[in-house]
Amino acid sequence: MSSELEIRGEFPFAELAKRQKQQRRGRGRPVKSVRRSPTTVHLTEAERVTLGEMQVEMRRYFPVNRSELTGVAIAVLAELVDTAVSSSSFVVNDLDTFQAWAMAQIDFLKLKNRKIPAERRRKDSG
Repeated sequence: MSSELEIRGEFPFAELAKRQKQQRRGRGRPVKSVRRSPTTVHLTEAERVTLGEMQVEMRRYFPVNRSELTGVAIAVLAELVDTAVSSSSFVVNDLDTFQAWAMAQIDFLKLKNRKIPAERRRKDSG
């Protein structure tokens, strides 16, 4: 009976829904699992260059586009802000102060993760 429906081009609702969910087999890159809605982001020339350089660097390891990198950057920044707000250490009143605060967070992470040479560790401990 189902073959009779297919011959006429009619499908039961569940079968139609299943066929619509199937990914089309065509050329090009497969559709990404996360849908992104278009948003306009205005970048300075320096920010645009930095984003492009970061994309090229990350593509050495895995395929990524600029929208995905922007999404990661927003998620990381949101986590930093959320942590600072929850500890009541977030005191910012303009964009310049916010940028300085964010860069200080990065400087702290760099300092925290920096490897100290063995001969310097011996001097500091002795």
